[in-house]
Amino acid sequence: MPSPIVNRYAVHFNLPEEGKVPHIIGQEPSLLMAVESCLKAHRSTGHTDFVIEDTGKGRQFLVTRDRLLRLIYLRHNDRPRYFEILNRLDRDGDQDELASFLVEHAPI
Repeated sequence: MPSPIVNRYAVHFNLPEEGKVPHIIGQEPSLLMAVESCLKAHRSTGHTDFVIEDTGKGRQFLVTRDRLLRLIYLRHNDRPRYFEILNRLDRDGDQDELASFLVEHAPI
């Protein structure tokens, strides 16, 4: 089994009515890779809501449909900012910082 230090981000589907689905759909070493896992799952399943749990720091990032679309927009239109915010949040930050950054830098 992979070490929680190496794969510290757990990606889950999120259902609007029930919340986070307990089954993990991916474990990734960085927030950037966890977001990429969400984008990959979206392409293959069409699902739009995810929860990314940082098991190392005990925090969660809720990626709703709006945030997912903003991340896709940012990834395709401003890759340096996309990498900047995800790498910064990987070190320190929270859900509110992610949401405010996406509203400011990814107008859709």
